[in-house]
Amino acid sequence: PVVFRGPNVNPAVHDQLRSLSDEHNIPIQINSISKPASNDGNALQVSRGGLATGIIGIPNRYMHSPVEVVSLSDLENAAELIGRFCLALKQNSDFTP
Repeated sequence: PVVFRGPNVNPAVHDQLRSLSDEHNIPIQINSISKPASNDGNALQVSRGGLATGIIGIPNRYMHSPVEVVSLSDLENAAELIGRFCLALKQNSDFTP
């Protein structure tokens, strides 16, 4: 999976994802996105009081076609990383950059 950095990514969330991937030997790629993401990250980040966001992507080929291809290990590793992130959240977790 790809863990992104950019304007829609909270630095503390990004750092936590990288730390968890290292701690649990989950292979990731780091990439940047220099504009608002084409997902709901921007809307979540700026609505009401805002929300700390992170972006995890699944590399693929032939997107939006009948033969789109992904690596099953990327899917499994993305799910593992998201699960580890959720388990690491505490009541007093602070994502203030």
